[in-house]
Parts: sequence; structure tokens; C-alpha cells
Amino acid sequence: MKVDKVFLQNFLSYDSLYAEFGDGLNVLVGKNAAGKTNLIESIFYSSLGKSARKLKDKELIRWGADGARIKLSVERKFSSHTVDIAVDGQGKKRIAIDGLPITKIGELMGAVCVVYFSPDEMKLIKESPSDRRRFIDISLCQQDKNYFYTMVRYNKLLAQRNKLLKDYKNSSTLADMNSILVEKMCRAQEYIIGKRKSFIDKLTPLAKEKHGVLTKGREELELVYETEDIDFGSVYESLTELYAKSYEKDARLEYTTVGVHRDDIKITADGVDLRKFGSQGQQRTSVLSMKLAEAELFRAESGEYPVLLLDDVLSELDEDRRNALFELTKGLQTFVTCTDYDGDRDGKTVYTICDGKVTRQ
Repeated sequence: MKVDKVFLQNFLSYDSLYAEFGDGLNVLVGKNAAGKTNLIESIFYSSLGKSARKLKDKELIRWGADGARIKLSVERKFSSHTVDIAVDGQGKKRIAIDGLPITKIGELMGAVCVVYFSPDEMKLIKESPSDRRRFIDISLCQQDKNYFYTMVRYNKLLAQRNKLLKDYKNSSTLADMNSILVEKMCRAQEYIIGKRKSFIDKLTPLAKEKHGVLTKGREELELVYETEDIDFGSVYESLTELYAKSYEKDARLEYTTVGVHRDDIKITADGVDLRKFGSQGQQRTSVLSMKLAEAELFRAESGEYPVLLLDDVLSELDEDRRNALFELTKGLQTFVTCTDYDGDRDGKTVYTICDGKVTRQ
């Protein structure tokens, strides 16, 4: 999969931009605030319909404009597509794929598949479990629309149950209404847990391999999917039992204390829990290893690589790890941003970003 053409109009810092990109490694060079990250953002946004930096849709519109537009041309293994997204002044977006409007954001999933890294992605290890769940969910939603729709359904059910626990706290009908919601929640979570565990089980050996290359075998990375006390052979039954045990506590606290919205990934290097004790260098290398492994998993599941987006990754890597990273990205269309680049040009296309224009060197 590759993005070969990008058109932007009033998107973040860009007034109007048209650029073409090639296979392999595309190096985007420019000063700080030149628009490198904004270009990467446009590709990410075209994949998931949301900002990588969690900007609101309205915030993507260039200052003073009344709307923004992104149009990408994508080549896949057996087909080519266009993704066209327009955001109006109220922040409402309209999306068309191959010229046909879509009505549900889920229809966008899989049209442009990306794996994204930026310094902010360090949160994957350093911060809360929600950041690690987001990593799993973003990947699985692109690979499996049914996963996306199941997550949407579960989140709605979770909100309904929390509202029920609060609004009907002292009602005699609470238990009956709760049992109906819990049954639906457990069915949705049975699917979510199965997909998440399979994802981590497949990702782990790939991440371990990438990590070994980046560290020259000095550390061994391990990932473990952490969920509630679940028997993976009988997930639905285990969840039902958990909700029965937690019912009185949930009713007292007025919110749901068990479920997949509390899952986590344990990330260790040589047995050291990097979430608590990892150095910044260890954490960065581990995140990169997981992202590169994610790209390999995409290829294994779909038959083709996603587009790899690496924003400001080179500045914190020594020369050996830079070279190892470049070697590991062979075969993928990769966009990497930096403020300067004086490395070799073999297999790389270098672009300068300046004054809202992208120029091939």
C-alpha cells in the first residue's frame, strides 16, 4: 500500500498543497513549524477520520478559512482508491471514497492503513492503560471493521450501564435492567477480548525480533495482554461471573468497575516492567519495535504493508539505531520527518518543506 498523491486545501498550516510521493522511504526535511507534522497528520486523518494529536475537526481548518479539505490517492496491491475529506466551518466532515459519499465512519476503516509514531506516542508505555488500549484499538479497527463496530456498541452499552447505576440506584428494577445490559456487554466483550489477545499473541514475537535488531540483541522484549481474571477458554462465562461479583460494588460506586475498558499491556525488557522502570531510551526503542511489528502484522493479515508514518524519530536515535531502523523499513512506504538530513540517499527520496510547499531535492 502506498500514498502516491496528496492534495490539501486550508488544512492546518497549508493554504494549498499538491505533492506526489514514491515507494520506499520519503524523508521530509524542514525547519520547526514548517508543516512536516501537518502533512503526516493529513495521512493519518484520512485513515481513521480523527487527528493523531487529538485535535478537534474544527481545529484542523487553517486560521481564517471556512473549511478544509484532504484528498489522497492510494495504490493497493490489487486496486487504487481516493479518499476525499471535507471539514466545514462547524467542524462537520464529509467523506467520500472513490467519489462515493459514506455515511458511517466505519466505512473509512481499511481504505488507508497506517502505523504512526511520534514522540507523543511514548505515552504508549509511560502513561495510562488507556494509551495502550488505544494502540490495540487503532490497529484492529483498521484491520477489522467488525471490531470497530463492536467497540462502538460496547462503549454505548457501558455508558448506558453507568447511567443506569446512577439514575436507578435505589430502584427495585435496577437488577433486572442491569442483567439485560450485562448480557449484551459480555457478548461484545467476548469478541473484543478474543481479538485483542490474538493481536498481542501475534505481535509479541514480531516485536521481539524488531527489538533484537534495534538493540543488537542486548535486551529481550516481552508483551503480555492483561485483562480481568478471565478464563480464555470460556470468556463469556468468566465475564458473567465477574459482573455478578462486582454488582453490589458497582451499584454503590455508580459506575462499572470491570470490563475491557480497563485492559492493559504489560511491556517488559529482560523482565523489567518498562511502564514503571524503563529508561527513556528503552521506552522509545520498545515503542518503535511495537510499531514496526504492527506493520508486519498488517502484512501477515492482509497481504500488504500499511503506510508507516514516523514523525521526528531520528533526532533521538544514534547512528547505529538509525541505520537499523532504515533497514527495518525496507519494503514499506515510509514517511519520516526531520529538521535536517545528511545521510545516504540510497532507496530514499528527500523532500524539502518550506513556505507551505513540498519540493523534491
